[in-house]
Amino acid sequence: MQYDDQLMILKEQALGDGQVYSMLRRAIVELYLQPGAILSIKDICEHFAIGRSPVRDALVRLDQEGLVTLLPQRGTMISRIDFSRVKQERFLRLAVEEEVMKLFMACHTPSDIALLQETLGRQQDLYDSREMDIRRFFWLDEEFHQTFYAATDKLFCLQAVQGLGGHYRRIRLLTCGDRDILQEILRQHNGLLHALQTRDTELMCNIFQRHLHELDLEEELIVKKYPHLFHSGAGQEPRNLLWRADYLQTLKNQ
Repeated sequence: MQYDDQLMILKEQALGDGQVYSMLRRAIVELYLQPGAILSIKDICEHFAIGRSPVRDALVRLDQEGLVTLLPQRGTMISRIDFSRVKQERFLRLAVEEEVMKLFMACHTPSDIALLQETLGRQQDLYDSREMDIRRFFWLDEEFHQTFYAATDKLFCLQAVQGLGGHYRRIRLLTCGDRDILQEILRQHNGLLHALQTRDTELMCNIFQRHLHELDLEEELIVKKYPHLFHSGAGQEPRNLLWRADYLQTLKNQ
C-alpha cells in the first residue's frame, strides 16, 4: 500500500467516526509527524475541512496525554520524546505483560501457539525481504504480544497500557529501524515461543529479564543517534504541514 493510500484511509476513518483525535494521535505515535514539529489549527482544519472546535478538542486531549504542547501565539508542537516517561511507560507495559505471560503459560492451547508461530514467520519473512517496512514489522510485533492478552481475556489491560504508551511506542518504532535490533527481537521471540511450548516458566522469566536489559541499551543508543527528537536535545523546531511527508520514511532514507 502506498503512503498516500495509507493517509487517505486514516483520514477517512477519522472523519467517518468524527474522531479527529484518533487520527492525529496515530499520526504522532507512529511517527508520521516529526517530534518537535509545529502545526497550526488552521492547517489541521483545512486538511480535514472542518471547523476549529473539534480540532481544539482533539489537541486538548493530546496535550493532556503529553503528545503535543500548546504554544500560545505560535501553534501546536508535537511533543519531543520524553525519555523519563518512556521508562515509566515501559515499566508499566512490562509489569502487566509479565503477569499476563504467566497466565498464558498456564492456559495456552495449540491454536494459540500456532498463531504465534504464524505471526513470527511473517516477521521473519518481512525481515528477510528487500524492502523492510518498519511499521509493518512493529505492527506484527504488537500482534505477537496481543495473542497473550487475547488468550487470557486481558485485552482491556492491553488497551490501557497502549493508551498510556505514546512516548514508548515512538522510541520502539525508532529502534525498529536498526536491523541488528530487529534480529535480536526475532531471537527473543523464538526463545519465548520455545519456553511457552515447553511450559518452562523459569526460561520465560529469564528471557524477560534479558529483554529488559536489551531495551535499556537499545533505547540509549537511539537517544544518542537522534538527540533532536528528545526533550533534552537541541535543534530548531521544524514546521510540518500535515502529510507533506512521512517522517519515519524520511528518517529511514537519510
